[in-house]
Amino acid sequence: MDNTPALFGLNRSNTNKDFSQAKAWGKNSFNNCFPIALLCYMQSQNIAPVYLVLDRNWNIVPEKIDVNSIFGHAYDSEDIYFAFEYTYGQNQQFAKGTLPRIDLVVMDNSNSESPWLRALEIKLTALPDNSTCDFSEEEYGCELVVRPNTIIHLTLEIVSQYAEHRSELLDSLSPIFQNNFDWESEDSMLEKIPHIIQTIKTLLLAKIDDQIPLVIQPIWKTIGKSTRLHENCLDVFIWSTFAFAKLLLDTVEQGRARGFSRAKQAVLWIVKMFSDFATDGKIDPQTVSVGFTRQTDKAFALSGRKTHPYMSCAELSRPRIKKTEIKNIILGQGEKLLSPERRFDAILVNSPELFT
Repeated sequence: MDNTPALFGLNRSNTNKDFSQAKAWGKNSFNNCFPIALLCYMQSQNIAPVYLVLDRNWNIVPEKIDVNSIFGHAYDSEDIYFAFEYTYGQNQQFAKGTLPRIDLVVMDNSNSESPWLRALEIKLTALPDNSTCDFSEEEYGCELVVRPNTIIHLTLEIVSQYAEHRSELLDSLSPIFQNNFDWESEDSMLEKIPHIIQTIKTLLLAKIDDQIPLVIQPIWKTIGKSTRLHENCLDVFIWSTFAFAKLLLDTVEQGRARGFSRAKQAVLWIVKMFSDFATDGKIDPQTVSVGFTRQTDKAFALSGRKTHPYMSCAELSRPRIKKTEIKNIILGQGEKLLSPERRFDAILVNSPELFT
């Protein structure tokens, strides 16, 4: 039996990570790699993740999706390659300068001319979060924090659907920018938010059959807000490109802030990139020039109370992978190479003798 540290489905030949080395088990690396191993394991057990998609009635609905469909290729094929923290070359043609890296690029090594299969963001989330930990288990939810890079990749996947029909995109956007629209005026931009949201909605519904997986959101469930895993502790949700866009638009429409919120800034950034693409055929991911302060740590965030209505299903209440199965995903004593953050509050909680 091989005792080399490893993750299920990932090896030296199909990924740019070497799991025999401690570096691959660092916090950021592990949080990206473990979810992919979890997906590979689920496929081996014929368990389909929950796929959150946008329907024709402008609703986000939960479906099921085969893991191989998420990757665009069989997970155990000799030709599949998982490149973590990598640049998605397929969309480079639509961008000025260098694209920011994305959490996972899936490639087909048998196709040297066009190996690109998927560009996927990964968001490993705890269930419940602080806003829902006192609720019943059926009401638990996960906090979702979205980076600016996710907004860039979301935008690129949407505009790529209009690459051969940029005139349609331009015609849809033109009414927004009439009457001396001013990117430097907060009042001008805020006034246009409802029109912008309706325009994006129309653009998405026109391409409803072209939505693809974008965000992998594994959930790990604990007993309340304790550090103990629930017996049924793991599952995976997949957000499609369009479902994730609707999540952002809903956040703006349901928000109470009168001025600029992070979500409003993200929507304005998206429509600015749409406009640049419609005019020039490219976006500039490194430049944000829409008259507001760029906040680079996160584009927007939603508490578990906000995400629960979208994710509510049997799999959220009772995740399908048991904690006893984790040993089938983390292999070769890889857990011994993990290096979690040391937090003072966590140390205090786990040191009750200090208070006796």
